[in-house]
Amino acid sequence: MHQRYGRRLPLTHKQGNLLAVLSWLVPTMTVITAMAIHFGNGARTFPIFISEADYPGLQRTVFTSGLVLTGLLQMMFAWHLYHGLTPKNHRLWNSSCLLGIIVGFHVILVAYYDMYDHIDPHIYASMVAFGGGIVWATLGHIALDSSTSPGSRLRKTGIATSLISLVVLIVSFQYAVSTFDTEGLTTEEFLNKAQFGINFAGPAEYLVVGGLMMALASFGIDLAGAQKQQLTGSETSSDEIKQNDI
Repeated sequence: MHQRYGRRLPLTHKQGNLLAVLSWLVPTMTVITAMAIHFGNGARTFPIFISEADYPGLQRTVFTSGLVLTGLLQMMFAWHLYHGLTPKNHRLWNSSCLLGIIVGFHVILVAYYDMYDHIDPHIYASMVAFGGGIVWATLGHIALDSSTSPGSRLRKTGIATSLISLVVLIVSFQYAVSTFDTEGLTTEEFLNKAQFGINFAGPAEYLVVGGLMMALASFGIDLAGAQKQQLTGSETSSDEIKQNDI
């Protein structure tokens, strides 16, 4: 077996599987809950960007605390996944792990830098989280052996969905922004003027996040499959030892 760097997290198989589920369930529920509260309180319009739910009030508490927890969970999951699966390309697997930790940290930055008061660092952190997440999933996918990866098909779908949607998001929003002067505008005024682009960019952002959640879930499927094989192999070895003793 190839030597891994660092120590693995002290998790049981059940705890590792729970971490895998929480890595995509927590951000999904955070986004749904924060946006539901924001629309209930009177959102600017529809569709909107996800980060518009990071608005003062209960929705900001949900959004910020949920994404901070998400970033920590995803950094832990990247490290746990690194030790839990055996890839065919170890260099890419190492790079994927490192990038996963970086992405998780930038998710925390997205929670810290809201788009209303810190628009520039927010955009930077979001692009690293989105683009880096796609690269993380892609490197991990290539590093693994697809013939023995039960999550391979779901991961391909998630990566393709996120990549195409990110391109739509960037192109549509940048085109809208290029049609007016942004100087002196508040964030809400800026978003209102760019709304015809957000009509496409907003739903595209939801699909980017959805695709990334699919990729995370696919790695969890692979992890559960690998653990099942290990347990089956251990039981088989035990049976063979018993038979030899007899």
